[in-house]
Amino acid sequence: MSDYGARPKKPMSAFMLWMNSTGRKNIRAEHPDFSVQEVSVKGGEMWRAMADEHKIVWQESASKAMAEYKEKLEKWNAFKEHQTESFPHIYEAPLSSRFSKTNQRPTLFVYDSKDEAMAPICRTCFSKAKCFH
Repeated sequence: MSDYGARPKKPMSAFMLWMNSTGRKNIRAEHPDFSVQEVSVKGGEMWRAMADEHKIVWQESASKAMAEYKEKLEKWNAFKEHQTESFPHIYEAPLSSRFSKTNQRPTLFVYDSKDEAMAPICRTCFSKAKCFH
């Protein structure tokens, strides 16, 4: 996945585009003592009260960003499927998640040169005896 990297990030909505560009600045200018939550609430009220003609600019840019996102996501999914078919061993679950599916505690198996056997060792205290962690 070196060509496409991580999954594409979902674009912002029209409201969030408006809030980040002008809405938050205008609210902060009018009400400098507002908290972050109060600014968000006031922004929602202003957005709902805004005329549709003013929203069109933000809605068009949001829909354009969503179209680009869907295109990137489609390419990313196709690439991911190709990688999974070619290299299925890359997508195995990490070791920690394998242990979380069982009731057993994770143990580390280390070769013991004295008795030439594999012995479970607690990862917390490195003891071969049963521990109470």
